Amino acid sequence: MDTILDPITELQDKVIETIEGLKKPVSSAVADVVEFVVDRVPEVPALPYAQKLPTPVELIDNQAKFAARVVSSTKSVAKGAAKAAAPLTDQLLDRPAPAPKAAKATKKVMEAVA
Repeated sequence: MDTILDPITELQDKVIETIEGLKKPVSSAVADVVEFVVDRVPEVPALPYAQKLPTPVELIDNQAKFAARVVSSTKSVAKGAAKAAAPLTDQLLDRPAPAPKAAKATKKVMEAVA
């Protein structure tokens, strides 16, 4: 079944393809700039506290790991909100309501008996 998400997913795929296509030209441009600088600067001094600074790759890996954790946490919060809203959204989207869980059914029976 086609949904409104189909064109959104197609656009998302194109964005990812575009980003992935940038790897080679960006890496090549950075290599060209580094070569230009290295050829013209006799010696580049080390930065103060250089041993305490992360390399660019370490920094990128750290930030990518953090971003993945942020996405995971945000997804968890959003899904919790979506599940809480399900009784209303199921009606609005004309979807069958999920069957009540046994614990809720048992609680209702217990309340009725009391």
